[in-house]
Amino acid sequence: MRKTRKLGLSLCLAGAVAATCWPPAPAAESVSQPAGAPTACETECKISCIDPHPACSESAKVIETLEHMASLLAKGDLAAYSEYLADGCTTFDENTHKLIVGKEAVLADLKKRLLEISPDGREPVLSLTIEEPYAKVTGDVAVVTFRAIKEVGGAHPDKEEVRATDVFVKHGDRWQKLHFRGVWKKIS
Repeated sequence: MRKTRKLGLSLCLAGAVAATCWPPAPAAESVSQPAGAPTACETECKISCIDPHPACSESAKVIETLEHMASLLAKGDLAAYSEYLADGCTTFDENTHKLIVGKEAVLADLKKRLLEISPDGREPVLSLTIEEPYAKVTGDVAVVTFRAIKEVGGAHPDKEEVRATDVFVKHGDRWQKLHFRGVWKKIS
């Protein structure tokens, strides 16, 4: 049985972690293509968001930001993704039970995890679905809760889910992720 994993892509998500396609975008902070990785995406990486529940028009923008961040990760574009992370962003690593603090530390953790889920990695992600994201905005802070399901390929294909919470803060006219947390668990 697999160990539980943090929401790394965010979706992070996340972060979520998220589906990844190679080759990554040619940006300074893009993930390096691993040796032997395909030169073009062998399968279409699918990211979808179904049945969003924004509490107001501003929270709809937060959900759009969440989706956009997942799509940037799918492209491996950490340079663009980093623009949507607040400088003091944090995440919690469920495996080490440690808080990861600061944009650079979070990006380094994401970069490491992106290599694992690439098409040539141990656990390539085939699709990511964000289900029923709910966003609540209070002033310049937003909290988003959602369930995400990812299909993982590789030697041991399976489906995993996460119930995640993301916190965003508004800087100017852009929502930036301040914190994300969730634990991936095998469902099939």
